[in-house]
Amino acid sequence: MSTIITQAPDRTLRCHSSETPSPGEGEVLVKVLASPVNQLDLLVLAGKYPVQPKHKYSDESIVGYDGVGEVVSCGPGVTTLAPGDSVIPSQFGVGTWRSQAAVKATMLQKISTPKAAEFACLLRMAVGPGYFLVEEIRNLKPGEYIIQNAGTSAVAQYVTQFANRRGVGAIHVIRDRPDADVEAVKQSLLSLGAAEVFTESEMADKVATLKQSKRITLALDSVYGASGSTILATLADEGTFVHMGFLGGVNGKLQLGPQDLFGRRLTLRGFRGSAHMAARTPEEQGKLLDFWVDLFNKDQLKLPALGLSFVDWTTSDGGEAVFGAVKRAQEAKLGQRKQVLLFK
Repeated sequence: MSTIITQAPDRTLRCHSSETPSPGEGEVLVKVLASPVNQLDLLVLAGKYPVQPKHKYSDESIVGYDGVGEVVSCGPGVTTLAPGDSVIPSQFGVGTWRSQAAVKATMLQKISTPKAAEFACLLRMAVGPGYFLVEEIRNLKPGEYIIQNAGTSAVAQYVTQFANRRGVGAIHVIRDRPDADVEAVKQSLLSLGAAEVFTESEMADKVATLKQSKRITLALDSVYGASGSTILATLADEGTFVHMGFLGGVNGKLQLGPQDLFGRRLTLRGFRGSAHMAARTPEEQGKLLDFWVDLFNKDQLKLPALGLSFVDWTTSDGGEAVFGAVKRAQEAKLGQRKQVLLFK
């Protein structure tokens, strides 16, 4: 039997059971192993993302845009994949919140087998952006620093790991929280390799000190508004500011003075990780994904020290585990971790 999560026209989630599908021409049957609940999924569920789910069940959209699975069998005409291969979606909208799926082989990207499915399901939405931000935004030099808000995010934690491989330090800015929680978060990030960790409140008194003591050449802003303005102020002359999101809301304002562009000669740019990946051929994408998996398998990359909550989903629970994980993700409470569904 196969278990499937769909979204009805009224935007409620539903759970269905069906016979295990058989792969048709050009298709493979995949057993899904793990799938995260990403911010992208929440946008899809809210009807605010332009790429719609590509598959339906009972005329309802099958949701879940990221994950990792194992090929169980191949239909006629499939030559690029074989049973036992590890695969991730090669495009958005495949529908990964289901226990098994028969999909076109062209919708999947083969990867080296990881020692943990939890890592592989983060490749496109966390590991990849972390790599691209370090390697492809500017030519970072050993001894320089990156500063980033949303410092407990999975992306921020991979930025730090890739930065450390280049001899570049990473400063994390995290949201304010109770003192005991602050210390626990700081220790986790420092153990992962962060150079320093500050709360948003602490940053108010740190700008001048950081500018004097460290050469910060890259600022990564996922929050916008006051938080983004603060990390922008720490940049060295000719530094690069990257806007990545609006976690603090779209109504904030980024404080940018005339001297920032003319006197300090700062560069401002946006970032979308999917565009960096799409610029590569399928073969190049495969090699890069395998490189990341190899680093993880050799313990040179780690799962995020913070921010993940693993949710076991069995086919007999009627989808309750998924519904609960999505609800927690939508609430976005302080300290809420990314929900990762593990299919049992």
